[in-house]
Amino acid sequence: MKVTAKITKNFTDAGKLKAFATVCLADAFLVTGIRVVECEKGITVFMPSMKDKEDEYRDVCFPIKPELRSQINTAVLNAYDASQKENETDEE
Repeated sequence: MKVTAKITKNFTDAGKLKAFATVCLADAFLVTGIRVVECEKGITVFMPSMKDKEDEYRDVCFPIKPELRSQINTAVLNAYDASQKENETDEE
């Protein structure tokens, strides 16, 4: 499946939250609100989530197959790296 990603918002002063991304699946389905977060293990991708009645966060959507999760993670992290390089160039 073709997976493309775009960083929609970068954060420099939001703590562990580094960016929001949008992913397009097979040129037919968009997923917004994907978070790029700095964790103990490095930069990690989290799917969109909402707080439920018990004040617990639940993913709104998520890939079922590990292969698709890997494709999404790779696309988002590549887009994040590209946006970081672009921001470095803009600052010079």
